[in-house]
Amino acid sequence: MSVAELVVSCGDPQGIGPEVSARAALERARAHPGECIVLTGIAPQLEALGAVVARMTLGDTPRSGVRILDVQNSVPEGKGPSVAGGGVALQTLELALQRVRNAGGALITAPLAKQNVALHASGFHGHTEWLAAAVGGEPLMLFSAPGLKLALATVHVPLAEVPRLVRAGAVLQALRKLARGLATSYRITTPSIMVLGLNPHAGEGGLLGREELECIGPDIEQARAEGIDARGPFSADGFFATERWREAGAVLALYHDQGLVALKAISFGSAVNVTLGLPIIRTSVDHGCAFDLAGRGVADPRSMAAALAEARALLDFRAAV
Repeated sequence: MSVAELVVSCGDPQGIGPEVSARAALERARAHPGECIVLTGIAPQLEALGAVVARMTLGDTPRSGVRILDVQNSVPEGKGPSVAGGGVALQTLELALQRVRNAGGALITAPLAKQNVALHASGFHGHTEWLAAAVGGEPLMLFSAPGLKLALATVHVPLAEVPRLVRAGAVLQALRKLARGLATSYRITTPSIMVLGLNPHAGEGGLLGREELECIGPDIEQARAEGIDARGPFSADGFFATERWREAGAVLALYHDQGLVALKAISFGSAVNVTLGLPIIRTSVDHGCAFDLAGRGVADPRSMAAALAEARALLDFRAAV
């Protein structure tokens, strides 16, 4: 097992991110005492949540155990979400990324409120897009769950924009990224990738929409010509209802809710958000800030624990090359 750091950006300080980060990190450190885990966030808040561990500075060398990299800010007053909370979340993310770029390791992100972060970072639409702008690469959002790997051809865009993006080649681009990412990150070299249709019943032969005939199907054929085992398009409702997904090496959904409603119904709490195509390793939880649960001590850390474990596995894959 590698000793590279797991650097956690603890997310919005008024959400459940700090709690699940602290609990998952401490549990993992007890099970894997040789690991290096860094919690980036508001030190007094993390310490109050039980992370009574050593603080560190940005330039410190990696060391086993859990340490806190303090953003030197305070928790905004009241219940979230808030503009101030978005500012702290962005500061936390920036510091965590700086640590990864300085010392190596993987970035694991807790949730933040995008609309409040966007007030401090113009054009912010989410971690995936922000990280691509910061470190480069060609990102693809993948969710990894037991028995299921599901990627999204389009991510944080209005639903009305999806057909235009699909017609502009989003499916072929995503298939190329997915095949490449599965090979480089997971050593899955010949996955069967099942592609969902855009329209009800995958267009019903053109009766309910022509994207499947005019662009999705041709994109799948082009991918197959390039050596990618792409199949479909499949009607999304029947695909998940009949558990066809169990036969796939990976599934490509065409828009955010098409894939994630199904994935979260199947494996909420055990799924991990992985950004393929970046020069760094980044994983995240499969849930949001849950402001209504914050401060009550009832947040479930399982997805954060899974994100830490996935990041460690990806680091070990990379180290073995």
